[in-house]
Amino acid sequence: MTAPSNIAVDTQAPVSHLQRQDWVQGVRADLEKVTDKIRSVSFLDNPLLDNAIDKIISNGGKRMRPAITMLVGRIVNAAFDPTLSVAASVELLHTATLVHDDLIDSAKERRGAPTLHTALPLGVTVLTGDFLFAQAAALAAEANHVEVVKVFSRTLVSICRGEILQAQTKWQIPTLDTYIERIYGKTAALFEAAAVSGALLGRHISEDEVQAFGTFGRELGLAFQMIDDALDFVSTTEKLGKPAGNDLRQGIITLPVLYYLQNEGITDDIAFLKSLDNPDSLEAVIKGVRETGAARQAYELARDYVAKAEAALSGVEWSPALDLLLDLAHYAVARDF
Repeated sequence: MTAPSNIAVDTQAPVSHLQRQDWVQGVRADLEKVTDKIRSVSFLDNPLLDNAIDKIISNGGKRMRPAITMLVGRIVNAAFDPTLSVAASVELLHTATLVHDDLIDSAKERRGAPTLHTALPLGVTVLTGDFLFAQAAALAAEANHVEVVKVFSRTLVSICRGEILQAQTKWQIPTLDTYIERIYGKTAALFEAAAVSGALLGRHISEDEVQAFGTFGRELGLAFQMIDDALDFVSTTEKLGKPAGNDLRQGIITLPVLYYLQNEGITDDIAFLKSLDNPDSLEAVIKGVRETGAARQAYELARDYVAKAEAALSGVEWSPALDLLLDLAHYAVARDF
């Protein structure tokens, strides 16, 4: 097992802005238009399916990904209409992945609402997800920008690879590099695409500037998933909509568990994994992740990645939209911890 001890953790990073949600207010009107745009392309003229899809769209959370696209578009002075189409594409792509993920994971609920496959035949659920993927691609094409469509295609490939890697590494102790690769595909690739797509629509933007926004999105996305993985152990069942340690119960070893193994000096991977067959041992590990501070260590590493995301934009000229984007980044690591 490769422990995550070689990553520097900035435990003294400033936290003065961590509770701010100015970005929510600053981009609310845009996100309402994003939701309307998604709804306009997400109907199949089937009352049962349309109602189910609309519930998924309405239950979309804070919509951080399209917010990134809209804010980056403002920063680079991109035209509003193509930026809106791309932001809607990013969010609909995310929605489509959730439909398939819930089916693969046999999840009964998401954010307290029943998942699509619990109400529909499995084949119909898969095809509904496929329909949303197709409509997301159509929205991306509305920007009439070849590079944006290429980003969409590459991102979908990365998402599939991440999900396949997660399936292949179930009931295995991943190296830190494998864990990072896995969460890049699972989460960070779409954050990166959200930022890059918005940047590509800018007027007179350089390749270096596009790359800077891409780095911002990637590092923020990695941090976002690390926080999710920490919350999986420390948040309540009511907030999560699933029992604590749900990933571990499914054989998915995440960053907090890697820290727990390191803290406890556990080096026999096979014996550790076998111990998880015992419900009491499994509960003891979940408790141990909380009590040894392993989940907190994962949270601190996430903050370090947010600092990297922020640093990537150090050369970008200040604007109100940049301030909102940085607020969004800080909010990503302040969630319910």
